[in-house]
Amino acid sequence: MQFSVLGSLEVVDRGAVAPLKGTKQRAVLGYLLLHANEVVATSRLLKALWPDDVPSTARKMVQNAVSGLRTVLASNSDPSHSPMLLTHAPGYVLRVEPDRIDLSRFEALAQAGRVALTEGRSDQAAQALREALALWRGPVLADLVETGVHWPELTKLHDMRVSVMEDYFDVELARGRHPDVLGELEPLFEAEPHRERLCRQLMTALYRCGRHVDALQVYRRTRTALVDGLGLEPGRELQELERAILDHDAALQLPSNASVTPLLPPEPAVARQIAPPRVLVSCPTGEQIDRPTVVTLRQERPEPRSGLVVEPAAERKLVSVVAIAPRQPTGKDPEDVDQTFLDISVAVRAEVERAGGTVIGAVASVLLAVFGVPRAREDDAARAVRAALTIRDRLVGQDPTSPTGGELRIAIATGEVLAKFQPGESTPMVAGAVVDSCVLMTTVVRCGPVWVCDTTRQASAPLIVYSTTSEVPAVWKAEAVREKPVVGVGRHNSVPFLDRERDMDLLRATFGQVRRRQRPQLLTVLGEAGIGKTRLVSEFSDATDSAGGDARVITARVPHFGDDITSRTLTELARACVGIAHSDSATVAETKLTRLAHRLVGTGEAGERMVSGLLPLTGFPTRPWHLVDSEETFSALRRLLEELAADGPLATVIEDLHRADDELLEFVAGLSDGVGPVPLLVVATARPELLEQRQGWHGGARNVTTMTLDPLSDDAVGELLDSMLDAGGAHDGWSPQRRQALVARVGGNPLFAIEYARMIRVGRSRDDLLPPNQVRGVVAARLDTLSTAEKAVLQDAAVFGETVTATAVAAIGGYDDVESVAQCLEQLERRDVLRRVRNGGIGGEQAYVFCQVLVRETAYAQLPRVARAEKHRRAASWLDELAAAEHGDYGAELRELHHQHVTAALGKPLTPVTVPSIASPAITTVTEQFSGWDRIRIPS
Repeated sequence: MQFSVLGSLEVVDRGAVAPLKGTKQRAVLGYLLLHANEVVATSRLLKALWPDDVPSTARKMVQNAVSGLRTVLASNSDPSHSPMLLTHAPGYVLRVEPDRIDLSRFEALAQAGRVALTEGRSDQAAQALREALALWRGPVLADLVETGVHWPELTKLHDMRVSVMEDYFDVELARGRHPDVLGELEPLFEAEPHRERLCRQLMTALYRCGRHVDALQVYRRTRTALVDGLGLEPGRELQELERAILDHDAALQLPSNASVTPLLPPEPAVARQIAPPRVLVSCPTGEQIDRPTVVTLRQERPEPRSGLVVEPAAERKLVSVVAIAPRQPTGKDPEDVDQTFLDISVAVRAEVERAGGTVIGAVASVLLAVFGVPRAREDDAARAVRAALTIRDRLVGQDPTSPTGGELRIAIATGEVLAKFQPGESTPMVAGAVVDSCVLMTTVVRCGPVWVCDTTRQASAPLIVYSTTSEVPAVWKAEAVREKPVVGVGRHNSVPFLDRERDMDLLRATFGQVRRRQRPQLLTVLGEAGIGKTRLVSEFSDATDSAGGDARVITARVPHFGDDITSRTLTELARACVGIAHSDSATVAETKLTRLAHRLVGTGEAGERMVSGLLPLTGFPTRPWHLVDSEETFSALRRLLEELAADGPLATVIEDLHRADDELLEFVAGLSDGVGPVPLLVVATARPELLEQRQGWHGGARNVTTMTLDPLSDDAVGELLDSMLDAGGAHDGWSPQRRQALVARVGGNPLFAIEYARMIRVGRSRDDLLPPNQVRGVVAARLDTLSTAEKAVLQDAAVFGETVTATAVAAIGGYDDVESVAQCLEQLERRDVLRRVRNGGIGGEQAYVFCQVLVRETAYAQLPRVARAEKHRRAASWLDELAAAEHGDYGAELRELHHQHVTAALGKPLTPVTVPSIASPAITTVTEQFSGWDRIRIPS
């Protein structure tokens, strides 16, 4: 039995449409299908069927409709897949397999298309999206809509369909099929003139078809609709597209070598592993480089406009490796073994990629995934464990007789690898002892749990719950993801709070101004990872609470990973507002919400509307977030915050806003002017990348403030270290010289100081003060936010020394375009990675130094030994050439240091080489500060 809601409601059994009696029976079935496998309260059904006036016989009519539907469902010709309509307090639930409903199939195909789109598999993306859209036969439940049904879910699904169509148009435009989609774009735009993304697509298609005037008229029509209807100007991207069309910008045209791939029938899921499409990219030198192009849904930060083209080659990275080893019964048919392995592979790949990891292949029947390649994140270990727990629950929890229900051994190990990036390959080759260790772990642990090494446990403990005992030496069992992460001040609550008096005064003054003016204010606190944002707002919250009075502080945190970022963040915020505890049941939570809403806005329609809107945020949602009327929920939450602030001054803290999606950013942005004149302070903590993801974040808006946390002073860092290390002599070797070296290395970051102190206290510190894994992970994650060109330039600068210039970096990296290197250095300065210095360059050339020693050392450590040796050779040769040109012993100490590195790496002294001369200003003088390089040793 198949159910169809994407069009008129139909129930098809044995090829025939099953009869449904009466509008109410059809409406009950339609509503339950929209919420399939969810409990739908009878009160919700009544409100859906009779939104204005519920008759006294309404419940009886619903019962009759349900009885008739059960008769229809009982006639199903396939007993093994029989849908069931069950009575389940406080209403009903329709149990049906998702693939029996065209709406569920549409959502699955749309998701598959979007995943393929993000991976650059444009052919598969287009095919999946086309199949998804082909399921629609008209508006959702079109026959019921004709009778006057107007449910919020229908609007939501309509918007979802249009969004999928926009995804489809994006991929088709990228494939050069603008003539084919133009016929679909134009009528859709006629019905949706306010959608800017749709407008951009239609303008692009019209321009590529030679209809330039029509493209500009489409823009003017959208602008008129936005200005007249909403009082808004078109977005920046749409305005720039209009200017590009007026200028006949060549970027609007497809590359001349772009070809249209013929449409192919869909391949089996296990066979859809093809390389991304490739295009030729012109370099400044005139040559062409073959590199993959990837179509993404979210616009990434563009490469700096330097013209520098750098292909990633190899890099040393700290990663977490996941090994999944399914155990197959002895004597099982090899074809069945192969099919089971493929089925498990599909599930593993989906969960790993959803968590930000990469599946790198298999060793025999052991699947391997890695977190930290190609992009590192400071919580890679926790992401790996969370993905492993999800895979375990998804596969082991199934029926053992099912194809993927075999037992699994899952192990995770964290360590250093060498990642090799092959041209045109999206998945790097990974080599390292940690990979072998992870595979071996699967042979000594039992099936069922997720097992991790001690390094993984230490790195992920703030986010993952582990068993208190180890069944295998140095191997730990992961129990679950923590409901509330132990991060920031929760881990270091005994550490003194230092050198933040000015920042605390600004927070207090802003809150005081909000209270006096009775006007909402948004304050964004920016700072790099570990700089103390969480500690600052925690101290502010404690000080506000201890001061007494009627002021309150409510805190929510954007989660590290997972789906539904917006709903999970706002659920935490709403539960804190209402006072819902983790131990509360759904009934208790709804009771608390109802009481608070009635106290704040009364028991009338406003109160009921607030309760209805906030129910999805109680932690007990009745339907998935994508089917929730988000505007109604956002409005209810804004009203709740407004009423609480009117009841007493309220500070709402939202931490880690840089992790937020667009939906959450829009909600937070609207709090500064979307509520009435009440004393509401919204404090959002974020890293600087928020300003890159959301350029112009509240720039020029009223009732907004931004503050940036500076590094701690050296005195404060020293006092912090002393407090943790007991400078009275409890720790041997804590000499003034070592203390001073560590203070300089920390660079004013309190988290780095704390992690170094912990490492020293347990005796794991070395004389060279190599960074702890967590510090290294934080710095590496920051470096991976740089563009490929910026990172390559930074690594070359790290090889040369503490003070660098564009000419020196170009010589080391082998770049012909010194100006492009200079632009990258300027970009790195704007990102607070480098800092300009005076009198450091050659012949007046601009010089830079690293803002933090740890950034330089981490960038240097990422280079493979062979690459380091080659770059040191180039540096030594370039300095030799400069010295020869001066006819003197130019930069003797620096030259000697580079020669020593080359000798250590190659086992023999550097032989004379001839390098191309690089045009540079006349050599006058140079001031090199290369301290600390004697401590950076090349591993043997």
